[in-house]
Amino acid sequence: MMMWSEKHRPKTIQEMVGNENARLVAIKWLAGWVSGSRPLLLVGPPGTGKTTFAHTLARYFDYDVVEMNASDIRNKEALQARITPLFQNTANLLGKKIMLFLDEVDGISGREDTGGLDTLINLIKEPTVPVIMAANKKSLKIMKLAKACKIVEFSPVPSSLLLMFLDHVLRTEGVKLGSYDKMSIIDNSRGDIRSLLNSTQSHAAGYSTVSNKDVVDVDIADAINGYFNADTLGKATQFIIRADVSYPDPRYRLISPEERRKDMLAALFSSIVSSEMEQHDLALLLNVLSRADMIVGRANASRQWHLLKYVNSLIATGLYEKSRQKGIKYHQYSMPWPVMGPIFARSQSTKKILDELALTLHISRSSTGLFVLPYFIRAIIDEKIDPVEFAIDNFQDESVGESIAKEIEKAKRK
Repeated sequence: MMMWSEKHRPKTIQEMVGNENARLVAIKWLAGWVSGSRPLLLVGPPGTGKTTFAHTLARYFDYDVVEMNASDIRNKEALQARITPLFQNTANLLGKKIMLFLDEVDGISGREDTGGLDTLINLIKEPTVPVIMAANKKSLKIMKLAKACKIVEFSPVPSSLLLMFLDHVLRTEGVKLGSYDKMSIIDNSRGDIRSLLNSTQSHAAGYSTVSNKDVVDVDIADAINGYFNADTLGKATQFIIRADVSYPDPRYRLISPEERRKDMLAALFSSIVSSEMEQHDLALLLNVLSRADMIVGRANASRQWHLLKYVNSLIATGLYEKSRQKGIKYHQYSMPWPVMGPIFARSQSTKKILDELALTLHISRSSTGLFVLPYFIRAIIDEKIDPVEFAIDNFQDESVGESIAKEIEKAKRK
């Protein structure tokens, strides 16, 4: 099930709805852009088309967009590592001009110890490529950044335009709604086109029109519990679509505890492994999550964030049949001891081995555990080496040999 907010996303400037004057200012800015021009800062509430407009604008002027979410690259080091190389290459490998789009700049760290905001301001002083940024509001936090930019404000889309757009969507989808339902959806959207489309899709699927908050901001705990308790795939899918969640880049974990709590894949994983079910069923569910995790990783690594729109559908349909009547409940931070106990015990057991091997091989402990330890243990077994003697001869530590012996026993049981 494809979300209507993606299906009906404008592909051209002409298809955009609302904020005509603001869009005209931005068009003139890019048409007259020269190296060193001040960045453009689009400011406005969610759902008013800032991100969509940046992409359609780039498409119109034949730019290749490099999109980054500023809330994911908050500190000085991350900003310099990802933005500086971009300014040194004004075209992609095919010779096409590049534009940088930084979304959610109001989520960047303003703390002095991270240096995120000041670093960004310094980086964009003399940009060699057009830079467009977006923020939900012109707060005191980004006031210093705003002074270094040309500001264009986006407003909530007027009800009259929303009605025309809604009628167009309904005709395209072959759905009929009464006047009362349409006005209710428009009123609840409060000028937010994304909310309008989510509400309309929810209503078309058989749900009554409710408040905007209820449609698009279901807490992750309620969404996961609702999904696993739903008696039809349609109802279950709506809980996933309406959940207030994110799919953060697994390479960058500089997120707050609240944002970490909203990590959908992490929440589903801990909820599933915390339930009691057969190993076969558990493996099937985790296989679905692993495929979703691969898409998230690839989308973030390649900056093809449009791929994330498929994750909701993959999760909703992939987990549904296999998770019915399994008693799965939301568990974000806790895992049962039968699951966590062996993991914790093995981490303690292998710590000394990994420390010694990592030091000897000059690689990280995580790389040692992932790529070296299995082959190391197999070599010890095949060569019939006494683990304690080996540890004393090479590491001068008998306890390391005891840990190696435990790993040998595990390997032989497999």
